[in-house]
Amino acid sequence: FPSHDKALAFAFAEDHDILIESYLKGTEVTVGVLRYRGEVMVLGITEIVSQNAFFDYEAKYQGKSEEITPARLDAATEALVKTTAKKAYEALGMIGFSRTDFIIMDGIPHFIEMNTNPGLSPQSIFPQQAAHAQIAFSDLLDNEIRLALGRKTIWAKL
Repeated sequence: FPSHDKALAFAFAEDHDILIESYLKGTEVTVGVLRYRGEVMVLGITEIVSQNAFFDYEAKYQGKSEEITPARLDAATEALVKTTAKKAYEALGMIGFSRTDFIIMDGIPHFIEMNTNPGLSPQSIFPQQAAHAQIAFSDLLDNEIRLALGRKTIWAKL
């Protein structure tokens, strides 16, 4: 594939280490997970429907996408996404907010990334998911402050 050779040459011109990912064609979803009142809680799943070819800057920040909460998934896929997001959260030793992104292809959720600092503006997805789970924004912030105050400092006092 000549276009692949050109892309590889371009990438290796930038660095000797490159990352090659498979293209996944499917439904993009994101799910919020947090430690809330002492328990790991999985919020609702949001489906991202971009008006562009993919969820790019314009789609994300300039209104060229639709965010559907709860996502239009069958019960089995929804359960698998929630279980996988919770396992990833716990495996990474997460404490506070997170948002995990997946692309569902042929009924299988493929982990894309975990956002450990999701947006918290009124238009952001995580607060929308919390509202769907009937968690008030002020309760969300109070919970995060309590978690932060309970953490041990990593720096020794001088």
